[in-house]
Amino acid sequence: MLIDSFYVPRHKKMFMLRHWLNAISFLMLFLTALPLYADTFLFLYNIFGAKTLQYLHRFFAVIFIATPFIGLLSAREGYCTLFKQAFSFGTNDIVFLLKFPLTFFGIEPSMPKQSFYNGGEKINILLQAFLWLVLVVSGLIMWLGNGVIDNSIRAWMIPIHSIAVGLGFAAALAHIYLAVVQNPDSLRGMTAGSIHANYAVHHHGAWVDELIAKGKVTKKEIDAARKV
Repeated sequence: MLIDSFYVPRHKKMFMLRHWLNAISFLMLFLTALPLYADTFLFLYNIFGAKTLQYLHRFFAVIFIATPFIGLLSAREGYCTLFKQAFSFGTNDIVFLLKFPLTFFGIEPSMPKQSFYNGGEKINILLQAFLWLVLVVSGLIMWLGNGVIDNSIRAWMIPIHSIAVGLGFAAALAHIYLAVVQNPDSLRGMTAGSIHANYAVHHHGAWVDELIAKGKVTKKEIDAARKV
């Protein structure tokens, strides 16, 4: 059944909460570490104090590390869908990735029907999972490895951690642009938990077909919502 006759249910509240916990903790980790990378941001030390930023960095690091585990406990269905989809990369996803760049130039190519997560989202999921692992392992070694792990190994963690942060920040900017500017309907999916039927069919057609086949929505409802 559609929500308010126009919107297809997509994400549950706890899954959305997990998403925003991850986003906010990453942002705060990035901001609290900025003075370490550029003198331009040393004013943050003057305002908050170096120790305060250090403690805040560790506080949000704990949240960043804990978020996936919170998700597994409180939003298991969403996580199962996420990982199952991310590791089921097929021909349609490859075609999507090859054609998607054309949309940046105002061209709307015909796309193969996409599942719950489209090809681009699957790549993002896998990238974010990899970067999370690199950031957590390298961060914990730097934080807790003194006297336990060889200093030569700990020294390597600094550039590895920094590169992962840079890649994560670049990916976050791209993700924000796509969600806010190019596909604002997708942002609704992570705020209201539902997306417009027209957007669902256009970007996740195979998933909509599954919903219809399972009787969760009807083709009549979808067609009526798309006409408005």
